[in-house]
Amino acid sequence: MFDAIFLDRDGTISHDPYGYINNVSDYHFFDYTFNALEKLSSLTDKFFIVTNQSGISTGKVDVENVENIHAFIYDQFEKKGLPLKKIYYADNYDESFHSFRKPGIGMFEQAEKDFGVDLRNSLMIGDSIVDIQAGERCKMKTIFLLTGMGHDYLSEVEENCEPYLICDNLLVAAEKLLWTLELFLEEIRTRVKFLRILGLLLVRLVKVLDIKPQIIY
Repeated sequence: MFDAIFLDRDGTISHDPYGYINNVSDYHFFDYTFNALEKLSSLTDKFFIVTNQSGISTGKVDVENVENIHAFIYDQFEKKGLPLKKIYYADNYDESFHSFRKPGIGMFEQAEKDFGVDLRNSLMIGDSIVDIQAGERCKMKTIFLLTGMGHDYLSEVEENCEPYLICDNLLVAAEKLLWTLELFLEEIRTRVKFLRILGLLLVRLVKVLDIKPQIIY
């Protein structure tokens, strides 16, 4: 269904302590994260994490510690058999359109370049308005979560953005997506069944009326 699913990090797949996480021992996934991701994996074969980590440039976070946290994330995804292709992070405050830092789209453009991602056929999930803005700039579907900073940004997102869904958390988002997909598939099955019945009725009508094809010269 989606060429790729992009995920924010803190507040989306893991707890956000409203500060800087500078040690892998302080990094904790939500208890439902991998249940949600396993459901989402039925909709894509590529996950990406895109995260703003400006604490690196300000000296509040050590880049080596960030890399250690990301190594831990890669390991957990691999253990669950989930296709995490790349973690991209922005370590600056530049917020220009093509900046790596969200709402800039630099991280998404890099994924497009590195993996041939079809951004217009992809999904962005996050808990901040910058996640939704970045996704919309890439013409992607977006899902806004109320975890992390979600409640703080809710009114701003509702006023300025058009997310495809607003959900309590990642698991609810996954379940709603799957439910929506099932409804779509059921509608297709119903239409196909109708067309088959209509085709049979037309064949019978032709036989009853003894309609023969006419050749027009």
